[in-house]
Amino acid sequence: MRQAYFGRPQAGFTPGGAHVAVYLVPVFAGRLTVFEVTAPGVHGRWLPWTVMEYGANPYETAAALADDWCDGAISALEVADVLSFPFDADGWELAIVYRAELTSLPPGDANRRPVLFARGEADAIGPFDPVDLLRWVERSPACDPGAARAGGEPLVF
Repeated sequence: MRQAYFGRPQAGFTPGGAHVAVYLVPVFAGRLTVFEVTAPGVHGRWLPWTVMEYGANPYETAAALADDWCDGAISALEVADVLSFPFDADGWELAIVYRAELTSLPPGDANRRPVLFARGEADAIGPFDPVDLLRWVERSPACDPGAARAGGEPLVF
């Protein structure tokens, strides 16, 4: 079994390498907010995200994303999930997902325009399935640890 040891910091992605990414799931009035990006070389709908700086604090990285993409208009920023994804051919991404409660719709700029989904709707964005995005928007846990088994007793792990 190979362990997840990281090498020295690099300036970019390396074949077979690993990185830690921070994603932001902006929520305005209970609705998923994504960005239509039209920057040179990048098009489509995106969530704010970045690769963490070596040794950085994930919360501070998420807060900086909220400042940059959402104009800092947030009332709450909380960890929603941590996921693992294959990246490129044989690389690996550890994704730390934050939910950002917006106080207003971000203004956008020349290269990115906010898109507000209808309540209860989402498309696959980046590596995330709609069901996960909606779970984070609605603050639903992946599983309910207090869910009752057939015998009526809570299932405890």
